[in-house]
Order: sequence, then C-alpha cells, then structure tokens
Amino acid sequence: MTRTLFIHAMAALVSLVTTPNSNLQAQGNRVGQATSIVVGTLKQVDASGTKLSVQQIGENTRELYIIAETKIFFVGWPAFTDHKPKVGLGVKASCEKDGLVRTISFTPPVGEPTILGDERLTMNEPELFKMIDKDFSKAISYVEFSKYIYHSPKHSPDSFRKADQNRNGSLDRAEFTEALSGVSWWKLSRQTPSAWFLSADENSDGMLDIKEFAGICMSRNHIGNIFKRTDEDKSGGLSARETTTYIRSITHAETKRRVKR
Repeated sequence: MTRTLFIHAMAALVSLVTTPNSNLQAQGNRVGQATSIVVGTLKQVDASGTKLSVQQIGENTRELYIIAETKIFFVGWPAFTDHKPKVGLGVKASCEKDGLVRTISFTPPVGEPTILGDERLTMNEPELFKMIDKDFSKAISYVEFSKYIYHSPKHSPDSFRKADQNRNGSLDRAEFTEALSGVSWWKLSRQTPSAWFLSADENSDGMLDIKEFAGICMSRNHIGNIFKRTDEDKSGGLSARETTTYIRSITHAETKRRVKR
C-alpha cells in the first residue's frame, strides 16, 4: 500500500472520528463489536482498500479500518507479489474497539475441511506430504495445509506464516515438518497412548497431575479446563484410561464441518 494511499486513508479516518455519525455509534454497541480479535470473511472493501466489512464467524459484521501503522500480511502468497484485499478472503485482525486495525492477515478461502481418515495417523512425514500435495507442486499451500492438516481460521494464519520462513507462500518439506510439530493430532499419533502415559508419569504413581499432563497437552492456554474435563472421576489426577480417552479425542476426532456464520 503506497504512502499516498495511507495519507488519504488517514484523512478519511480523521473525518470519521471528528464527524458525528449515529450509525457508526450504533454499530459500536452491537454484540461482538468490542472484541480485539476479529476472525471471518471479507465481505466488502472500499476502493482505497482501507475500509473493510468482515463477517465474523458465528457473529455479526464488523467494520475495520486500515491505517498507516497497520501491519498487513498476505498469508499463502509470495511476499514479493503485490496483493490487495479482495472480497472472499479470510481475515484475522487485531484491532481497537473503534475498528482501527493494528495487524491484519489475509488468507485464501479454504472452504470446508476434509477428513483424511485414520490412515494419516500411521503415515510418516513424506507420505503425508505427498498425500495432501493435491496440485503436485512439491510444496504445501495454505489451502492444502488448512484443509487437510490443521483448520483454524484464528490460529492458522499465524502458524503458517511462522512456518513459511522463506515467505514464498507455501511450505517446502523442511517447513512442512516444522509446521507439523505444532499440530496436536500429529504429535500424539507418534506414540501409543500407553507410551505417552508412561513417559509423562514422572513419579511412576500411576496418575498424571497437571504438570505431568502438560507434557502431552499442547493447549497451554486452556490446559486447566482440559485437565478438569479429562478427569472424569474428579480424583484430581488422570488415570491411564482417562489419558487414553483424551489422546484419542485428539487423534480420532472428526473435523468440525459446519461452522455457524
């Protein structure tokens, strides 16, 4: 985005902020308008490419404004190519309550995720790479990775961009291996549930406390809630059976095909 375009965008934003607008104020009071993270699909974009309308997943439409300070990422496209926001792209944005965007990622439309089947659990990395390389490009695109390996409109843009170290818009074999290391079902399928339990049970008391469980669970931000849900008998520790149930819920869980929008 050119400096001239940003200057015009800033001028337009100043006008919006200084001019009373009852419609904009009403939108600010809607459910979901004050959230700092916006995830959804780009529904409208103005000619300048700075005013966006995003349909949030499971919520209402959110108006966002790109300013000069906004960090913009096009994930799944080579960094050297010139891209502009287009209707239909996926959006993940970090923004202020008034819709001013701090960072925003645009991703190709993925559509519904596809379940590969349990055979994926016994594959090695080259076999899995070959299976999901649907266009035979010898690289894994954002769509291929999101559709077949890890589907998360909120987390995929950041994880894929981090893995795509050369910023060419796709993952080569080494980058694919790195990206896989952060996927729960892949990590947990590398050993049997009993092997995971034995390696995590550091004091060999036949139960896992939450610290030991952390060696298995990759959801660090929610580990407390996950531990409580997994502890079915409310004993304060996880048995081998409860641990196995948790692991299979990750490795054999069906991908959520329908997301309310």
